[in-house]
Order: sequence, then structure tokens, then C-alpha cells
Amino acid sequence: MILRFSVSILIIIVHLVRIVYFFSLKNKILTSVYLEVEMEFAGRLKKIRIKLIMIGICLIFLGGYSLIQEWKDQKKNTTKKVFDQYTDAFFKENISTNEITMHFFLENPEKYRLEQPKNLYPSMNQGSVLNEKIKISKEIEKLKKFKQKELTKKQQNTYMVLMDYLRRQKNLSMYPYYERILGKTSGQQAQILLTLSEYRLKNEKDIKSYFQLLKGLDGYFDSLIEYSKEQVKRNLFLSDQSLKEVLQQIQNVIKQKENNMLVATFNLRIADIKGINAAQKKKYCRENKKLIGTKVLPAYEKLYSHLQALNGNGKNENGLYYYKNGKEYYKVLVAQKTGSDKTIEEMIEISDRSIEKCLRKLIKLQKKYPNIINEYRNHKKNIKIVQNPQNILNKLRQKMVKYYPKAPKVSCKIKYVHKTMEEYTSPAFYMVPEIDSYKENVIYINKAQTAELYPTLAHEGYPGHLYQNVYYAARNDDPVRYLLDYPGYSEGYATYVEVFSYSMMDAEGYGDIYQQMNMEMYEYNLALCSRVDLGVHYEGWKKKDVRAYLRSFGMDDSQADELFQMIIENPANYLSYYIGYQEFHELLTDYKKMAGNKYSLKAYHTEILDAGPCSFDILRRRIESNL
Repeated sequence: MILRFSVSILIIIVHLVRIVYFFSLKNKILTSVYLEVEMEFAGRLKKIRIKLIMIGICLIFLGGYSLIQEWKDQKKNTTKKVFDQYTDAFFKENISTNEITMHFFLENPEKYRLEQPKNLYPSMNQGSVLNEKIKISKEIEKLKKFKQKELTKKQQNTYMVLMDYLRRQKNLSMYPYYERILGKTSGQQAQILLTLSEYRLKNEKDIKSYFQLLKGLDGYFDSLIEYSKEQVKRNLFLSDQSLKEVLQQIQNVIKQKENNMLVATFNLRIADIKGINAAQKKKYCRENKKLIGTKVLPAYEKLYSHLQALNGNGKNENGLYYYKNGKEYYKVLVAQKTGSDKTIEEMIEISDRSIEKCLRKLIKLQKKYPNIINEYRNHKKNIKIVQNPQNILNKLRQKMVKYYPKAPKVSCKIKYVHKTMEEYTSPAFYMVPEIDSYKENVIYINKAQTAELYPTLAHEGYPGHLYQNVYYAARNDDPVRYLLDYPGYSEGYATYVEVFSYSMMDAEGYGDIYQQMNMEMYEYNLALCSRVDLGVHYEGWKKKDVRAYLRSFGMDDSQADELFQMIIENPANYLSYYIGYQEFHELLTDYKKMAGNKYSLKAYHTEILDAGPCSFDILRRRIESNL
């Protein structure tokens, strides 16, 4: 508008000059000169007008472009804001589904504006199981609406990991009731005892919430019974042998009326609470013991009775291969457990190759040092390794500084598995702390099953799970990232650093030989167990096949039967350790080539720890983009 007004004023002025100039002329010569001048002047004026119009068009275009760019930027900012709102809602919805989940993920849920969950325990009823696929599909569609290019780099990472996670979960949801919820060690009936024994008690509110959980245990077991009965209908129920071991574990709990682990652990936890006097603490201890007798043990008795009635319905004594669509389910289970996009065939090839490689190296060591195998097996006690767990953790933390990025200072309590649960728990395990309170950590050691503490604490503590978790927690990534479970990443990393820890070990008398022996034996055993897992669930190996296979490696039938049963109970579990470990090694080899002169082991460890739990495809792409 301003431009057009200026051009009009200029034209009026020019015309006035022309009129005055014309009437002042007295002769034709001057008139002709005038006409020439006028024509030249008119030509110049035309050029000026064209230039002015072009300038105007440019200004209008630039102004429009500016407005479009401003609109695009505003749209991007809106997208970023909406994405944050979406992930925030996703986080809140999934973390507050039940009391026990929210309590273990958050110490202060009120900071996240979360209300008390209606449910005490995760739901295993038919509605929730069958609706899982629909629920996940809706989340994927919501996520697809966001354009990654309009998100920040941090948001793009969250988008990729969340989408990958949901797709893997959706694939699993296509096979309802295939999941093993009962088992000697990994079953819900065993795991819930450990969960309750570690339920955080910091005030009276926590104590009352804990008591509510004890009262509601019967309802949770009802959902396990319902799930099991549905498995029977679908011919997916666990084998009679597996059920026998589950019933033995439950019976063991029922027998412990006086020396119950929930009584012992509660008494220890409440002793540390400040602000409650001794008399009140005793009262709470009595109430806890009463609830164990009147609520918890009867709930286990009821579970025992219902499961015993299902005996004989386990039609399949072998692996997933023999269930309807079992082989297809195993594929998606492996993909979820490992976070790897390798095919099952590729994993089989990797396992076979690894077993052969380890055996060649062990044979070579034996030839070079004829007595090394016998000395390794019979004289481990001669190797001077400190067996105090806290001292071992401190040593590991000091030695890892050279190879790993700095992590926040945190505390760690070493606890021991209650005697009543030693038969039914792993050699050791790390309790993941709350997202908003990661500085207090706990590692459990099973005295009955842990022979050597050094590699165990390297796996569970430094530079393993404890370090891995607190390092990532301190990064304050999007809260939703802390909900997404990638066993291949977490267990693969802990396995990778456990093997690496042997190089940091003080082993007088053996030195490098002991280091090599441990590294090769560890990988060999893990590869062998993984190969059996793949054989049982994907290739249809039966117990006799496993026996025959393991005999060729010097294992007797009782060892083969024990491994077979463990693999039947917990399919693909070994693969999360072994394939995850192999993926990290493969990535390290490629990273060395990509980084060239910039390579350092510490830089590699920083890259994989900064990424947080994710699939290996995402991890690889992230590392490539950062180089």
C-alpha cells in the first residue's frame, strides 16, 4: 500500500513539470527538442516504474516468505509442544496403571501430578490381555501423526525408540496367552515375593500401602489362575514337569510360617524409618506378621490348590516349536528380548561359530599350558581375589575410570537372598531404583549359587547394571524412555562389561592366562546355552536331542536335563545376554573402523551409554550420525 501511493505521487509531479515546460516554449525547434526530451524522459519513467514495481513485488514476496517461515516455525513449535504433551500423557498413563508399578518407578509421584492408582497389581484378566493389541495399535497411530523433522533431536530419538518399542510389543500381542507367567524362578508367584520384600518403606504412608498390597495379593493370584485356565483352553499351559516345580516352590513358601522372608525383610526395613517411635514400629511388625498369616499364606494356598487341579493339562513337554504358531511366536519373542534385527538363522550361525572359536582358543591354551585346565578348575582358591563385596565394588569403580565416562556418586547396599528363596532365585540381581531417586541402590547376592563375586559384581554393579542405570538416570532424558524395557541392551551390556572386567582383575599366579580362560569359558558357556535355546524352541529339539548335543561337549545327561528345563521355563532368556553381548562387540568393531584416528574405548562406551535402552539398529544409526 505504501509503495503504490509513492508511485502515484511521482507520476503527478512528472506531469506537472511536463505542462509547465511545454507552455514555456516559443518555437518549433524547441518544441521538437522538447518532444525528444519528453520521449526520452517517458522511457526513463517507464523503466523507473518497472523497477519500482519489481522492487514492490520482491518486497511483497519477502514479506510473504517471512510470514510463511514464521508460520512454519510456529507450527514446528506447536508440534514440539504437542509431542511433549503426548509423551507426558503416555508416561503418566502407563506408570499409574497399578500401585506396585508406580511405587517402584517413582518415589514422589505427586511431583508428576499423579493420583493414587485404582489397581494394586498388574491386571492379567482376559479383557486386558486380548485388548493389548488394540491399545498398542492406537498408540502407534497417534505417534505416526507427528513429523520427525519438526521435532528436536532429543524428541526424534524418543520418537524412534518409542515407535520401535511399540511395534515389537504389538508383534508380541498377536500371540495372547503364549507368555510364561509361572515358573520355578522367573514366574510371577516367585518374583512377587522379591518385589514385596523390596517395597520401599520411608514413612507410614508407605507402610499402609504395603499392607494394602498384602491384603490384595489374593486378587492378583486370582488373575494368574484365570490366565492359566485360559492357557489350558488354548493348549498353551506349561508342562507337567514345569508345573511340578512351580508347586514345589509355592509349597516351600507356605511352609515358612515363622521364618517367612516377608516378616524378616519388613522388620529390617522398618527399623531404618525415622519419625516413628519404637512402640509404633513393634505394632506395625505385629500387624505385618498377622497379615502374612491371614492374607499372604492363604493366597498361596489357594493358588496351589487351583494350579494343582490343572495338573495333566500340560500337553507339550517340549519347546515353543510344538505349540500352534509357536515358532512364529518365538521369532517375535526373540526380537523383543534381544532388540536385534538379526534372523534366527543368523543367530544360530553366530552361536555355532562362537562355540567353535572358543573351543579352538581353549585347546590352544591347554596345549601351551598342559596343566592349565586342571589348575583352573581345582585351584581357583589360590587366586588372591578379595571376597568382600563392598571392597570389590570399590575396586571395580576405581579401575573403570580409564575406560568409562564419569557417573554420579551413589550408594549401594549389598543384601543377601533369604534362605527360603535361595533355590528359586538367580545367583545375583540388581534392583533398579526409582526414576526420581536413583542414588540409593541395592544388589542381591544368592550365597547358595554365587561362587565368585568379582565377575558377578562387575555384571550387577560397576561397570554393569548399577552404573549403566544411574548414568542414564542422571541424563534426565524424557521420562517415557525410562519405561521402555530392552533386555538385549541392558543384559547384553552387562555381559559385555562382565567379560571386559576380567582384564581389570588382579589374579596373581595366572595373569593373562587366567583372563583369557575366563573370557573364553564365559562366552563358550553362554553360546552353548543360547544354541540349545534356539534348537529347542525354533528347531524342535527334544530332551533326547539336547542330551546328545551336550554329550559331544562333555556334559552329562543330568546337566543337559537341567538346562533343558530352564530353557523350557524361560524361552529366549539366554539370548538377551548372548546376542546382546555379540551385538555390542560387533558394534565396537565397526565403531573402530568408522572412528579411525578418533577412536577411543571410552568414547565408544560414552556413545552406547548416552543412547539409553534401545534396539541395536537405532543404536548403530545414532552412533553413525554422531561420528
